Amino acid sequence: MEGTFLRWLLSLNLLVWFTTDQVLPAGLTVSPSRSQFFEEDSVSLSCEEDNISAGWTVRRNTTRGTRTQCDGWGKPAGSTCYMRYLVPSDTGVYWCESREGAASSSIQLTVSGKIRLWS
Repeated sequence: MEGTFLRWLLSLNLLVWFTTDQVLPAGLTVSPSRSQFFEEDSVSLSCEEDNISAGWTVRRNTTRGTRTQCDGWGKPAGSTCYMRYLVPSDTGVYWCESREGAASSSIQLTVSGKIRLWS
């Protein structure tokens, strides 16, 4: 009986050791918290990291580019991407990705053109 308990305890310790060493997925946080924007709005996209050493970055897939990093269409700051002046071509799918290729769940952002009222 004691040998069975010791084997179980050793198995549990190994399981905890292996699972805590894994790279856990990040979550994408959008601020302001919505998925529909208008032209000239601003948005902040952040990878909430469970493992900061994984090097999570924000990526996107739009009609203008596939799997591109924040640098070039936004201002990167660590695992956050700031987009100060949205345009309709920023509409697309956004997610976080680690250096190792792990990906978070994605979100579809839609940017509508400004409504112009003429008198």
